[in-house]
Amino acid sequence: MSVVAGDPCFDRLRVSTPFRENYRQALGIRPGQKLIVVSSTWGRGSILASGESETDVLRRVLAELPVDEYRVLAAVHCNAWYGHGAWQLQSWLAPLTEHGLLLPVPDTETWKAALLAADGILGDHGSLTMYGIALGVPAVLGSFAESKVAPHSPMARLGKILPRFSAHRPLLPQIEKAAAVQQDSAELRQLRATVTSRPGESAVLLRRLFYEWLELPEPVAPARSRLVPVPSTVPVGYSSPAQRPVYASVASEKGRATVRRYPAPLQRRTMERHLSGAHLVADIDDPDAGWPRSADVLLMPLGRPHHVAGTVSWEAIAALYPGCALLALEEPEGGCLALLRDGVRLRARWEGRRPSWTSSAIAASVIHDHAMSTVGSPGALRVEVAIGAEAETGLLVVDAP
Repeated sequence: MSVVAGDPCFDRLRVSTPFRENYRQALGIRPGQKLIVVSSTWGRGSILASGESETDVLRRVLAELPVDEYRVLAAVHCNAWYGHGAWQLQSWLAPLTEHGLLLPVPDTETWKAALLAADGILGDHGSLTMYGIALGVPAVLGSFAESKVAPHSPMARLGKILPRFSAHRPLLPQIEKAAAVQQDSAELRQLRATVTSRPGESAVLLRRLFYEWLELPEPVAPARSRLVPVPSTVPVGYSSPAQRPVYASVASEKGRATVRRYPAPLQRRTMERHLSGAHLVADIDDPDAGWPRSADVLLMPLGRPHHVAGTVSWEAIAALYPGCALLALEEPEGGCLALLRDGVRLRARWEGRRPSWTSSAIAASVIHDHAMSTVGSPGALRVEVAIGAEAETGLLVVDAP
């Protein structure tokens, strides 16, 4: 006996779409940020099994997406969790969760909330990719095992329609192109209609069937799909008290500075194209001494024992940190006191309405760019700062203390 009873999972996702902002807030996605979901099914041919190591594709995603503009969540199939064990999977991905990767555990419905909150998907032949497309989320295939997909099935059609991730081209343009092309795709509209032939009816059809089997009368209250629960915690695997080292690039033009930052430890040994012209920013107390010793900008957060501007000796700084061009002492409200190698001191402060991303580290990168591009001693500066082309700007004022 077979019964066509719809798709209860998709019906729950669909009725939950009006609450997208609730899911984004619960996952810690700031206004203006975009969430990329990397969906990996289990077994060979999945994203986690497609590179030289389990982290290759995920590392590339985190390395190339600006940390202030994007968050990345790995939705890993529960069979992979249980097949390898939670400890093993979390150990493999620990170098990535340390740099912001969201990794929900398999016994929650966080992956559903993530799909509802997503701005893009890097997927494979697992069902999450199809659900994402059905919800209208643009997708790129990071892997696709044709041999594991039934010919002429909706998933097989999906594999022919979606673009494949190219390891030889920058990632961000591939995601942006997919979003632009798929928005009005007639092929994808037709494919969405094949996800279920009884959209929105699964709760009614399944309850009716079960009560018929039990030979009991159905309840009077109408059957309905439940909303996807809002995650109670943000699934971050690791939080460091030190500010993690980043490469920061600053593009300045006509009173505006656009800052983009990338996690330094995840970059390859050779500088990637997205790091052209970038400078290294590191916490002065980073336990990996190689980062502060080679950093262009050193950060000294509030509350550290040595956070006293008058005691800083550039001779001592130069001896311990030969790469340093600017030492930034954090101040309240995201400002900083910047001490430059030539003895110049500048104070940066944010004025007016402060976007949620403003920080002393971003202020320090803007001052560093200002100092490097100025002939002679850098003077006062008043600039609108953004962390991306579409981001809300914050007004940064830099002058002598």
